[in-house]
Amino acid sequence: MSTNWKTGAYSKNTTPVSVDEALLNEKGVILLQGKNIYGDQIFTYLELTLKSLIQLRDKMRRKEDFMPAEYGTVLAAGRGDPSPELKSEMAVAHQMVDVPKPAASSPAPAPAAVPQPKLWDD
Repeated sequence: MSTNWKTGAYSKNTTPVSVDEALLNEKGVILLQGKNIYGDQIFTYLELTLKSLIQLRDKMRRKEDFMPAEYGTVLAAGRGDPSPELKSEMAVAHQMVDVPKPAASSPAPAPAAVPQPKLWDD
């Protein structure tokens, strides 16, 4: 069985793509990083199927809270960032590639003041 899938990765136009059900059931490992409900920085290495990843992505886009274990198997988790040893272990065991976090963008400059015409009471 195949599933029709649309992608708008390169433009706002979508192109239907047929994705085989077997592909949707393939497993992979991802690193989730963020904050828990208490505001602590946390991480989770999660093994999940592509189908579960799509469901998780949709939940994250809606900015809803979730438990990673609802979407797959938690391989490792903790506070802060994963240790270099854990990153190395995941790279070897699950062929993960370490992608650096994007640099924090600086705040946008304040808009330039636009001279306003004087009103009759000024």
